[in-house]
Amino acid sequence: MAHLDWEIKASLLMYVMGAPGGRIVQDDAVGGSGASFHFPLDPERTPDASAASSSFAFTGSVVFIGHFGSFVGEVADIEVVAPADGGADWAMSIRDRESDVRTAAFRLAGAPERDGDRLTWQHVDLTEDGAKLWGGNYPVGTRFEPITIDLS
Repeated sequence: MAHLDWEIKASLLMYVMGAPGGRIVQDDAVGGSGASFHFPLDPERTPDASAASSSFAFTGSVVFIGHFGSFVGEVADIEVVAPADGGADWAMSIRDRESDVRTAAFRLAGAPERDGDRLTWQHVDLTEDGAKLWGGNYPVGTRFEPITIDLS
């Protein structure tokens, strides 16, 4: 089944798993574990996905809980969209749990590396709106782990 693979941020995972009361909560849609999460492609929002598509939507959420149960952040209902203005950078948005609004949280630098039905972005950088979702823990431009969309 087509999906997006993402470790999210190695230092975040280490912090959460090392914090007293820290944990990672993923819903039933998300596969994988702390090393890499697998967000399944949403066939309703991306009916004819191919390596040539200009947008992809995925289901599932992963919530990060820090010290003594404090909320750190969430990655939910990911969408990856090609630049509409002819630019080079793609955008990756996630749903904001507080406002239930989609936020363009990450910039995917340049065109993806293509390997058959796999698209990979090595540079996943936090946007200004994305930094707000993480409560100031990560400044604008913070590099997160690479993502891969596997359509096979």
